[in-house]
Amino acid sequence: MYPCFIMLEHHIEQLCDAFQDAICISDRDGVVELINRRYTEIYGIAREDIVGKSLLKMKEQGFFDVILNPEVIRSGQSSSRVQHTADGRQLIVEAHPIVDEGGLTIYCLTFIRDVTTLSKLREQLTAQRELLDTFQQLSHAVELPCYPHEVHSAAMRALYADMDAIANTDATVLLLGETGVGKDVLARGIHSMSRRAKQAFIKVDCGSIPKNLIETELFGYEAGTFSGASKNGKAGLIEAAAGGTLFLDEIGELPMLMQSRLLRVLQDGEIMRVGATRAKKMDVRFIAATNKDLEREVAHGNFRSDLYYRLKVAVLKIPALRQRKADIQPLARSFLNYYSAKYHKAMRLSSEAEAALLTYAWPGNVRELENLIQGLVVTGKKDVIDVSSLPIPIARTGKDGLQAAPFLPETLDLEGKSYKDLMRELENGLLKTLLARFGTISEVARHVGVDRSTIFRKVRDMQKDAPAEGPKDGKA
Repeated sequence: MYPCFIMLEHHIEQLCDAFQDAICISDRDGVVELINRRYTEIYGIAREDIVGKSLLKMKEQGFFDVILNPEVIRSGQSSSRVQHTADGRQLIVEAHPIVDEGGLTIYCLTFIRDVTTLSKLREQLTAQRELLDTFQQLSHAVELPCYPHEVHSAAMRALYADMDAIANTDATVLLLGETGVGKDVLARGIHSMSRRAKQAFIKVDCGSIPKNLIETELFGYEAGTFSGASKNGKAGLIEAAAGGTLFLDEIGELPMLMQSRLLRVLQDGEIMRVGATRAKKMDVRFIAATNKDLEREVAHGNFRSDLYYRLKVAVLKIPALRQRKADIQPLARSFLNYYSAKYHKAMRLSSEAEAALLTYAWPGNVRELENLIQGLVVTGKKDVIDVSSLPIPIARTGKDGLQAAPFLPETLDLEGKSYKDLMRELENGLLKTLLARFGTISEVARHVGVDRSTIFRKVRDMQKDAPAEGPKDGKA
């Protein structure tokens, strides 16, 4: 043997220690002859504890789940596998035969590469891609004008004080109140005052998502779960809200099966995608809202009692607008400033018009007031909005706060009209009142128990009767 090879043999361990990959050399019987420093780092075992030991026995003891020595010795061919360690890491193992002069395999040289970090990065990239797909499908086009925080009514001052107290906690919040009182605005307010303010705020309208889609929308799904699904899988809205706030609007409309799944999320802080076999930990703050009496829904078997009590941690009841009249004029001015700026106008309410707003009952609450002001700004041709510009139900409101309904027979002009014409006028008046109260065609249809397409058709017919009136885009 050449002297340089004799010298190299003395330094073989140092040479192997210079490799970034782990190295193991074993003999024909699977007994370890040599390992390098990286091997000890990956497996957490000292040289003296493995050199001279059988890899086969170590596999039997559960130290490895895969060894390639027997296969390489038998076949004389290189081989590679994925190996999982007892502490959950993922390794790529490549084994190569070393043969003597006669072609007999006498050693197995194995290289081991830890790809756990790479696998985690790949999983994170996949998760980010799925979240991006989910965010792209969310509508960020909803504009909410700022409701004034300098409220005047005692009821709202008390409510804002409660909001301040709970905002920086992670407590689940339940918002109660009639349709249109501004539950979504207050939910965003709680989020913006919390330590999660810089994270996502995701709103889910539980009543508008079809029942056959709500599970995948909320929880997401794994790749290949069903035909037509994204090939990469999809993150659900709960995952999209990770680190932030998930606002479940109209939670009283959530199907019973989804109530059960949501309860497990609230209890365990984990979600499981559709088609998944492993749950994920999820840090999400939940805010729920409803205009229903959940206690009554529980009594009637329409809502799970355990979910109700899990939601009933911090309960905020938002008073109707008619119960806080001191806020009507500040809100009206706030909306007027907002929409005047948006549509590049300079408008104000006359003192008589502001007084008329105070005497109206506002069955549609803040939403009705906002829609009214927006409509007045859009259609107004004068700088001052006076009483004559207000809709008849508001302009004719009495001191008791009860408005004269525009569709009652005594308000109709009966001269020269057929029964069919009169009935159409009555129906149009009712539609206008419903739209003013509930805001959108979908909400009207839901509250009166009629198919949305029916309401849409009737509104379209009403617009044909009076092209200058009525919603142009399905909204009041």
